Amino acid sequence: MPVVRITRAGVRSAPREVPTDTTATVLPMTFDRVGQEANEDEAPTKVSTLAEAFQKFKPALDFKTTVGEEGTEFVAELEFKSLKDFDPKQIRSREPGKRNDLADLQSQIDLLHRMRERFATLGVKRAWENEAQRKEIIEAVAELQQQLRNIAGTAGGGA
Repeated sequence: MPVVRITRAGVRSAPREVPTDTTATVLPMTFDRVGQEANEDEAPTKVSTLAEAFQKFKPALDFKTTVGEEGTEFVAELEFKSLKDFDPKQIRSREPGKRNDLADLQSQIDLLHRMRERFATLGVKRAWENEAQRKEIIEAVAELQQQLRNIAGTAGGGA
């Protein structure tokens, strides 16, 4: 029996690229612009790549609030230069020249987790049961706390 082969002329094996140069958006999109329409005289900005959009619009977040009964100021100054900067680990890291209390908070949380892990070891548990050694541990932690205050520049403050 003869073999019949059906082929189509002009069919490509891969799809063609989608043109992205026809995409336009009005930016920067700020919180006060959410839910509002663009002004009639405002022209859309042409962006070819995501990197170009970050370069043109320089997205940033300056967050300031007060927390707690004492009214402690909480500040986060963040700049986003790529999509990787939106990663929670990146947001909780310190950027030179910018204030980021999230990074400070994260470092304190990490320190407390490490201390908790150390206190769970058998040697520390035994030392905690001994009254004299417990007093030494408390004094060492207080000294560490004071040294951290000195580094942070808030010497003498209560914990």
